[in-house]
Amino acid sequence: MEADLSNELFIVLTLPQKDLSAALKIQELISKEYNLYPHNNYPELHITLNRINKKEITTGKKILNEIATDINKVNINITNLECLMTKESFIVLEVKETETLTKLANKLHSKLTQAGISSINNYNNWKFHITLISNFLTANPIPQPELKKLCLNLDGLGQPISTSAKAIEIWRPTLDSDKKVITSIKL
Repeated sequence: MEADLSNELFIVLTLPQKDLSAALKIQELISKEYNLYPHNNYPELHITLNRINKKEITTGKKILNEIATDINKVNINITNLECLMTKESFIVLEVKETETLTKLANKLHSKLTQAGISSINNYNNWKFHITLISNFLTANPIPQPELKKLCLNLDGLGQPISTSAKAIEIWRPTLDSDKKVITSIKL
């Protein structure tokens, strides 16, 4: 099920920008070529772990604070560019399922599900990724035929990156950095 931007919040891992320089360059080049974001205000690269209904913000924060006490280093390994084709197309970085990432995501999903607030219905099919380009939140969406062509040219291109998560956060779906972060816990 695709995200419902008007009713959902995102639980994400943020990453050190210095480790993502090659990915950021690709995002910047494509964004500028298609004039996607006004004032070059690109979406922050992140890994979405889960989604919750925005009415459940208090419970979501409580659960995040509970599990954060048990989180040590979360290893992130990125392999290559990939295209996800759904109703929309996305150019993403494929994130490998490291033991620490999988353990954190499963624990989080379990607690959110027990509380009845996870809005992900197909968690077993969840695929960790970092979205570089999508037509969500863009000023000038890339036409589907062009996005598919771009996907075909970039799909499988190697982008090996090893890093660790910087923070776990709850976000609103907005590019406005002053409104985006609801809560942030450094890892």
